[in-house]
Amino acid sequence: MVMNIQLKAANGAICTLSLSFNNEGPLGTTFRYIGDSGTYVARYDDLTTGKDEQIDVSGVAVSTNGTELQDREFFAAIREGREPNAAVAQVLPCYEVLHALSQQLAAEGP
Repeated sequence: MVMNIQLKAANGAICTLSLSFNNEGPLGTTFRYIGDSGTYVARYDDLTTGKDEQIDVSGVAVSTNGTELQDREFFAAIREGREPNAAVAQVLPCYEVLHALSQQLAAEGP
């Protein structure tokens, strides 16, 4: 499954989001992030450059376990009486744009 969204901003900048789910390994094993400053590969708790050079992330957070960090943030938000990071309300505008794009593509047909 491949998805590509391209937008042109009011200032003329071209924005591209390309997603591909062509993964031969188990789900959730490897993610490749390609940006203007380099390529990064995340494999479970490891992060490397596109040239497979290890990046030290030990000082970034109290843990490299994503599930643990997610749980810590969720419970901290409850204790502090605030909305947690990555709450549904924060991502809803993104889903509204994706829905509008989906409707546009469906109207155009194959």
